[in-house]
Amino acid sequence: MDEGMSVSIPYTIRESQRARRVSLRITFRGELEVVVPRRFDQRRIPAIVARRQEWIERTTERVLEERGLIGRHLFDILPAQVDLPALGESWAVDYQQSARKGVRIEELPPQFEGETGHILLSGEVGEAAQCKKALRKWVMCRARERLGPMLRDASEETGLAFSGVGFRGAVTRWASCSDRRRISLNTKLVFLPWRMVRYVFLHELAHTAHPDHSGRFWAFLERLEPECRAIDKQVRKAWKLVPLWMD
Repeated sequence: MDEGMSVSIPYTIRESQRARRVSLRITFRGELEVVVPRRFDQRRIPAIVARRQEWIERTTERVLEERGLIGRHLFDILPAQVDLPALGESWAVDYQQSARKGVRIEELPPQFEGETGHILLSGEVGEAAQCKKALRKWVMCRARERLGPMLRDASEETGLAFSGVGFRGAVTRWASCSDRRRISLNTKLVFLPWRMVRYVFLHELAHTAHPDHSGRFWAFLERLEPECRAIDKQVRKAWKLVPLWMD
């Protein structure tokens, strides 16, 4: 297929200062993301996507099958329990229909360590979209409250300082570190095992010393976490652990 040919495959574009070449990524929702270096001529992207059409279609189908998204109605299933492995927490979820407009969420924390807490959603709980919105907001609050201090503990442990921390609900990256050493964490990290979350912390803290993914970066990270390469592969597939209602 020559450079002038193209196909109508929808995609989003993300510029990365660390990227050295164009790469294609299929998100856990089966969407195509094209990652390009800064100042890349984006007029070339349609032809690149066209050349990879067979891989895109095959990978998208596999991702959707793995997530069970062929039946799209699964997005509407609401949880009876929310497990946050990174925080060592489990929360039972109750739904209470009432005349209140919208959906209100209240939590009853566990009284003892290891005990299950309770979340009560009240109001228009027959509206799945509103329930999911309330749950996502609650998860973000838990992530902000707990992940920030955990990152600071890892910083003190390693002696690697960062300038600040932010949170987002992105679908393609678990975390990032800017040139100014500000770290951004994906709130969905709370659904991963602590071992993976700790690795993500160490990975971004290592970028405060080595901003790229050079051999020096990996050698440095390996001193912090000897099994970094094996865990990195696990983290790349860890989007499967995020419940569907989060998206």
